[in-house]
Amino acid sequence: MKWCGKYRVRANDVDCNQVVSATKILQFMQDGAFSQMEENGPTYDELFRQGLAFILSKMQVHIHAPLYSHDNITVESWACPSKGLIFQRCYRILRDDQVVAEAVSAWALAGVEDRKLHRVTEVELHYGTDEPLELEGAARLRLPADLALTQVGKHTVCYADIDQNMHMNNTVYADMLCSFIPMENKRVSALHINYQNEAPLGETVRIFHGCRDNIHYFRTLCGNDAVNIEAEIVTDPIQ
Repeated sequence: MKWCGKYRVRANDVDCNQVVSATKILQFMQDGAFSQMEENGPTYDELFRQGLAFILSKMQVHIHAPLYSHDNITVESWACPSKGLIFQRCYRILRDDQVVAEAVSAWALAGVEDRKLHRVTEVELHYGTDEPLELEGAARLRLPADLALTQVGKHTVCYADIDQNMHMNNTVYADMLCSFIPMENKRVSALHINYQNEAPLGETVRIFHGCRDNIHYFRTLCGNDAVNIEAEIVTDPIQ
């Protein structure tokens, strides 16, 4: 069962190239997911009060065309048939009935305090399900083993980055990584992120980057050298 909502792109959703940034694309999608949770239950806050929270482990996004300020768009989000410890969810953004962006994601449902992972069958959710999208490209992200990654910067997690879980929100990473890519007259056309360890408020993550065949690869490390995220980003010229 797909949730469907109408949105209008705001003027401050666009970047220096006057197209909607990757982070804003993800935020439209995530708002669609939260809206379905509110409509069908349980909401994110209801789960949180039960001591549970959805934790994103993977996000794979294809952006087929740019979005612009004041575009009228439709956002779709739906849960997919899931099993074990993985909850799957998909997303689409449409403009004039044409698909502009689509994504697949994998989530874990964890205890807020004990971090225990809960199986799909342990929690009653009322979102319904629909068939998952099948995106082109590898479903599993693997950074090339022979590609040297160089540290290109650091980022200290601050108020502007965090959500109610007090760690860097999953949507914020996309634009943080794009800050280390030449983005003039370019846009993100594909994005794949694996989230491995949270970056709480005040944490400084070190950002490592390498590029091959127009694909930008990233790994970020927390202060204890634990991997925070791994990612690949593809950019295309803006026509």
